Amino acid sequence: MKTRYRSGISRATADHIQALFEIEQRCFPGKTSYSKQQLKHLALNANSTCLVESQGSVIRAFLIGTYREGSLTGHIETIDVDPTFQNQGIGLKLLKAAETDMRQRGMHWSQLELSEGNKAALELYRKAGYKFKEKIEGYYKYEHDGSRNAIRMVKALK
Repeated sequence: MKTRYRSGISRATADHIQALFEIEQRCFPGKTSYSKQQLKHLALNANSTCLVESQGSVIRAFLIGTYREGSLTGHIETIDVDPTFQNQGIGLKLLKAAETDMRQRGMHWSQLELSEGNKAALELYRKAGYKFKEKIEGYYKYEHDGSRNAIRMVKALK
């Protein structure tokens, strides 16, 4: 499947893993971040799509979407926008590109989870058309934005 992305968006390669890891560390410090090995697996080896947003040679953000065999729901695993470049519409741009991929894969729904304390992400997802599905108590092993609880949101892709 070949997708044409908006300017500045491309699929991640093995050469991007170090930059993705560094962004992950800035976005989710400490125990809440993925390890470099986890990111490499999710980005390159899982049933997934990893998109990077860059300006010139600078990777500013990435998104990982995952898929399960036989499911009509794609899953946004993570969106990381380097804090230096937040509030510029980059997360929304990546989210729209991921949704295009999901539609091309035959997905009917996009789903994600986020910390109930992550107000900026909650606003982004609402703006993108995601709706509250459920609150999940104790979803995270470690606190994210002051909470271990998650909010699950979904969006119809049809």
